[in-house]
Amino acid sequence: MLTKTIPTTRTPKECFDADGLVNPVYLNLMDSMERLGEAELRSRWAQANHRAALDAFTFMLDPREFRTVPTDWMPRLIPAADWDVISRGVAQRLKAINRFLLDLYCGEQDVVPPDVMYSCQYYNPELQDYHPARDVFVHIYGIDLVDMGDGRYVILEDNLRIPSGITYQMKTTEIGLGVLPEMAEGYDIVPYDIRAAYLEMFASLCEKPDPVCVLLTDSKYGSAFFEHRYLSELLGITLVEGSDLYVGANGRVWARAMGGDFEVDLIYRRVEDLELFVPGLTEAYLDHKVVLVNALGTGACDDKLVFLWVPDMIERYLGEPAILDQAVSYDLRSPSNREYVLQNLENLVLKTRQGYGGLGVFILPDLDKGYRSRLAQQLIEQPQVFIAQETLDFSQHLVFDESRGEFEERYVDLRVFAVQNGYGEVTVFPGGLTRVSEANSRVTNNSSGGSCKPSWVVR
Repeated sequence: MLTKTIPTTRTPKECFDADGLVNPVYLNLMDSMERLGEAELRSRWAQANHRAALDAFTFMLDPREFRTVPTDWMPRLIPAADWDVISRGVAQRLKAINRFLLDLYCGEQDVVPPDVMYSCQYYNPELQDYHPARDVFVHIYGIDLVDMGDGRYVILEDNLRIPSGITYQMKTTEIGLGVLPEMAEGYDIVPYDIRAAYLEMFASLCEKPDPVCVLLTDSKYGSAFFEHRYLSELLGITLVEGSDLYVGANGRVWARAMGGDFEVDLIYRRVEDLELFVPGLTEAYLDHKVVLVNALGTGACDDKLVFLWVPDMIERYLGEPAILDQAVSYDLRSPSNREYVLQNLENLVLKTRQGYGGLGVFILPDLDKGYRSRLAQQLIEQPQVFIAQETLDFSQHLVFDESRGEFEERYVDLRVFAVQNGYGEVTVFPGGLTRVSEANSRVTNNSSGGSCKPSWVVR
């Protein structure tokens, strides 16, 4: 059932080599699944899905419907040697971005053209000359990569404002190992401790040795409420909504509680518009009365056009070449780039500068000619709104179709999470979150119909 597949395209397949034989790192896993057999795999998949539902491992589609996070329980295996390159590249990139943001707001950055920077929706001039705690802007970082099948992982985009999904990384592994322990046989899985890294990072940003921290959620009806609740419980910090916080007469932030209101030193924010949720919070932050994680202003580097200059940031601030490649991208303000893109639409990806969560991403080879023509007209009229990227033929991974009892190939990407503390130290969490596309699609975002699977770094 699993020992051999016939490659039908040149798309790289992580579980198999070019001859259709199982890649060595997957041999133990394939043997385990062969021994379990189709009927038992179906049963275990159902058990894992039931466990996910019982644990409220959900996201909200709309205010009336929660949905269990769709998960394929066959793990993705990343050899430790590959992970070493990924980890060093992610840490390098996070350090450079933080150095750039400090120059952007507190110095004179000379990497990104000013007209690009100042046209960025999330550039915040109110932060000019403002130094965040320990001069670190991005404390929690997410980065999306794809495996090109030739030993290279290529970066698609950065997630800097409110990166989400780290609990999916934890929960898929927890449930997968609990229900399908056979899959780990023969592997030494590299562990990680998110709780320790987060709490150490929080403490490093505050003056007090034991700071009072809270996690600010949009509401229990928010799409990512599972993650907010899970993280607050894991970290042992209070989960609050905007109505639970207020700015006191002393200018500090307070949280309402049945046992008495208490002062807050640090807010791990999972909301965008702070003033909408807590009036006066921005002023308290600018007066250094409270620490925000992530800091305000980080969205300047979430901009898809600014993405083009991150390799230059690495050269400028760290004096070394980028360890990881990023997708070839085109600044469409340039007439020559615009002409090239318009002539090659069927081979490219078009992204809006401020898009997120799969929104504003157009994989043009997968669209009909009429849709491409309409996008081309928008590009001609508003070139400053878009960037273009070369379409990547990235890797596919096996997923189990429970209804048919068969495995099939789907496109996968990898979101890797890291934290940088106040001492400049970066921790990259092994494994990351593998996101899986729907059939006949390359879009992997959960909000766009994708699913996820466990990811293990193995030695």
